[in-house]
Amino acid sequence: MEIEEAREILPELPGVYKFLNARGEVIYVGKARNLRRRVQSYFSRAEDPRCDYKTRALIRHATRVEWIVTDTEWDALLLENNLIKYYNPRYNVLLKDGKTYPYLCITEEPYPRLLFVRQKVYPNAKYYGPFPGGGMLRTLMELFRGLYKLRDCDLRLTPESVAGGRFRACVKYYIGRCAAPCIGKQSYEDYSAAVQEIQRLLEGEWEAVLAQIDRQRKEAVIELDFERAHEMKKRMEQLRAYQQRSLVADAALGDVEVISIVAGVRTAVAHHLSVQKGRIVASHTWQFSASDWAEQPEEILERIVGEIASDQGRLAFQILVDGWDAERPLPKRTEVSYILPETPEWEALAVLCRKTALSLSEEKNALISNRAAKYQTVLQELAQILKLPKPPVRIECIDNSHIQGAHLVSGVVVFLNGQPRRSEYRRYIHEGISVGDDFAAMRMVIKRRYEKRLREGMPLPDLLLIDGGKGQLSAAIEAMQAIGMQVPVFALAKKKEEIFAPYQSEPIYIDKRSSVLHLLQRVRDETHEVAVGFHRQRRDAATLRTALLAVPGIGVKLTEKLLAEFGSLERLKGASMQELARVVGKQRAQTLHTFLQNA
Repeated sequence: MEIEEAREILPELPGVYKFLNARGEVIYVGKARNLRRRVQSYFSRAEDPRCDYKTRALIRHATRVEWIVTDTEWDALLLENNLIKYYNPRYNVLLKDGKTYPYLCITEEPYPRLLFVRQKVYPNAKYYGPFPGGGMLRTLMELFRGLYKLRDCDLRLTPESVAGGRFRACVKYYIGRCAAPCIGKQSYEDYSAAVQEIQRLLEGEWEAVLAQIDRQRKEAVIELDFERAHEMKKRMEQLRAYQQRSLVADAALGDVEVISIVAGVRTAVAHHLSVQKGRIVASHTWQFSASDWAEQPEEILERIVGEIASDQGRLAFQILVDGWDAERPLPKRTEVSYILPETPEWEALAVLCRKTALSLSEEKNALISNRAAKYQTVLQELAQILKLPKPPVRIECIDNSHIQGAHLVSGVVVFLNGQPRRSEYRRYIHEGISVGDDFAAMRMVIKRRYEKRLREGMPLPDLLLIDGGKGQLSAAIEAMQAIGMQVPVFALAKKKEEIFAPYQSEPIYIDKRSSVLHLLQRVRDETHEVAVGFHRQRRDAATLRTALLAVPGIGVKLTEKLLAEFGSLERLKGASMQELARVVGKQRAQTLHTFLQNA
């Protein structure tokens, strides 16, 4: 729905809202206790001169808003997390995964397998973790496989196929690494019981499982089955030994989520430990900017909690928060209870979590500082070579792209302190310009990009780089003069890596081994990739538009709706009948689905 219309009818209820741009792309997803009040707040903030750049840019590009009403704000938090992962919106840049931690996967099969994975790629499987490290998980898997002798082959076993004698035992059966369920040496019931016992251990029921194994050992002794009794004793001893080596908290603490946040100069890190029945069973790490943490700690904390609940499928009622400003009240929720480490037991658990967060924060901030120092040296050298008034902290670069006389576009990239700032990349479509007229396209993109930035006092580049030669540079200078823009501008030609300066006939050459040239090449190549990628996207969309118009019942308006919703042929082919029907209706969806499968 158009924003102006939506602002009048948004409900005063909890839910999730989505801002969309003119192309129908979701550019921001947020949650709110009161949808109407929350969405309205963006426009009042954007009118404030002190408003941050991201919010102003978001409102400038947003043309539509959609929303989903939920029963509670907690439901909105979980839905927001799922939608952010699905859409990956440009302006949702709050959290980044610090590391891909491993999971133990138990597959959904008649005879399940234990797998070491880093992504949840097996449908309907059960995932445990993420674990603090790969070494810990591999040790645990070796323990389980040694004790329970589960299979790790990829045979498609079913009780019927095993009973039919379709398989032969492999070498792992003969060396004692597998109990050979494939040939019936281990019954389906025994195999299922072993998997259930492993699941109980992974869910923290160590004492209950050990007590059950001890009962089975005693029963075997009474029945004079000493071989089975010895096996039960060995299993119990090995589980006890692993339990003593593993990370174990005070059992009296029960279930709790521990989150420790450590902020450095530029980057903040949050580390999470999940404690079930007093035992640490999972961990995860996120990183975000220190300024975001200082300005919006409640939003970051709730986003972290939402990701924990979404990934684990469960959430302890108590959430211990370490690193929170004592003078700022914690968020209040009926679904969970936020607490501070105010007792010796909670403090001990917080310290354990804090150690990892602190080491990661120090490592990350040291890396950023070292990288910044390195690029500062390169930028100072660049300023000397090009005779700039100061090191170019902000570098912008422009490139045009077209192929075979169609779809003329431009790309602009931004580098800050030698690093790409992808959230500020922009792409421009040129209508009304003869395709192949590079100079006219250069003049147009300069005018469109910088005229408004000059008017609104937005940041200008310390160095503007043009991907091209003397002709493109002259067109850029002409456009800059027309709008009264005065910044250093140079062109970098590809073939000989020549740098052309305004009003100089001879190019500037930089040693090909120089870090300065490598930086300029990186900026230029990144811009070229952006422009060419956007051109391909436009070309593919035009091809898809032509193909869709050939489908019976699909006209211009439905074609545009399909392009806005799906954007590419791959996404259209992957869409379900229900997703297609939501855009074109059930009858046309069947025709379109058949066409796409044959395309």
